Amino acid sequence: MLFDTFEYWIFFALVATVFYSLPFRLGKLTLLGASYVFYMWWDVRFVALILTSTLIDFALGLLLERAAGRRRKVLLIISLVVNLGILGFFKYYNFFATSLADLLRIPDNSLVLQIVLPVGISFYTFASLSYTIDVYWGKIRAVRNLIDYAFFIAFFPHLVAGPIIRAKGFLPQIQNWTRPSAAVIQTGLVLALVGLIKKVVFADRFAIISDGYFNDIAGHPGWLAAWSAATAFAMQLFFDFSGYTDIARGCAKLLGFEFPLNFARPYLATNVVQFWSRWHITLAAWVRDYLFLPMVRGTRSKMRIYGAIAVTMVLVGVWHGASWNFVVWGAYMAVITIVYRLLQQFAGGNAGFARVVDCRFATPLKVLMTFACFAVIGAVIFRTASLHDAITVVRSMFAWSGAAGESVFDIEAITLLSISFVLAVLEERLQICEKIAIAPAYLQVAAFVVLFATLELFPLAGSQTPFLYFQF
Repeated sequence: MLFDTFEYWIFFALVATVFYSLPFRLGKLTLLGASYVFYMWWDVRFVALILTSTLIDFALGLLLERAAGRRRKVLLIISLVVNLGILGFFKYYNFFATSLADLLRIPDNSLVLQIVLPVGISFYTFASLSYTIDVYWGKIRAVRNLIDYAFFIAFFPHLVAGPIIRAKGFLPQIQNWTRPSAAVIQTGLVLALVGLIKKVVFADRFAIISDGYFNDIAGHPGWLAAWSAATAFAMQLFFDFSGYTDIARGCAKLLGFEFPLNFARPYLATNVVQFWSRWHITLAAWVRDYLFLPMVRGTRSKMRIYGAIAVTMVLVGVWHGASWNFVVWGAYMAVITIVYRLLQQFAGGNAGFARVVDCRFATPLKVLMTFACFAVIGAVIFRTASLHDAITVVRSMFAWSGAAGESVFDIEAITLLSISFVLAVLEERLQICEKIAIAPAYLQVAAFVVLFATLELFPLAGSQTPFLYFQF
């Protein structure tokens, strides 16, 4: 049941109608039941995993709060082993089995199992782990109501592709729920509509272009084709995932709940630190708080900090998928991050270099460099089917002495790319989306007229592309 399908919106309308017609205590049960139905829509077998994780971590949270000494560590380890064990088996077993079979030079089918990856398992596993870790650290109290905890884990707008929510921010919303105001409903509708436009107009159109190249790399020689195709996939990835999270946040608002922001114009970032504070914000914050900071706590050793960066980024890569491409993608991100930190240190001791780097006129170049390094080159490793294909495309991108080839962009794609850049700059400078969401009705009507006129110029893509992050 995809967010960009008619059946989802029928489902949502029915669920919202029943929810608001009941007292919250019963409405909450309705939303929980609807969330399990939503999840079972993909595969009824998957619900057993999410129920197992929910029941175990709910019980462990209660035990952790009452335990002391070594017993608390044992309980936390049980939570880590259960959650990461389930995630590791379903997501990574075949990856390691295939790699081992290749190393031993035996047939893959002698070790590989027929495993179906449960949709959204990475997202709800991280949400559940954040709860038990926070209880262990004493940041939150254990929740006493199983229904509230199950609702936190399974609430359907965030269930299959985030954003990653945490108990500290979401459980109080369940316990102190109030009916949303007209302004909140209005904002939710605008968010959901903007997310749909991002997906069906921008992401799906860029998907057609990028798929045409990456499904036939040999048929599109030249550096111009490689750069334009990688740019197309970078745009697809952004509009696809940010579109999904906009819809998720919008649907949550319509039901009276608030999800954290997950994207803040990352392609306008001027450096690596700023990029990670704007891209998949909830994942970046999760790995910072639960992985990176514990590794560097109490140390000033630069080598230890750089090592923690490398471990964190590689694990972020592996989180995205079970293949060597994602391992290399994580390592590539780690190298760029470490190089940036070294340049920062150099600038700190070189006033002239610092003035040049911090010059206002250097901002467009810094944005372009960050976009090229993170979004475009990173997109190649992220998108290609194998490391061999990734190497082939990257070589093409930097083979400037050879034939340029032809750009894979058509005039419509170039126009959409230009529109997205202008809108991003306007949002960065003026926050136009936020202003439209709370604007008077006559201004919203005018904005929607312009929006639908644009849709007439750029009709929906011919084929529906699944949300990319559903596979993670």
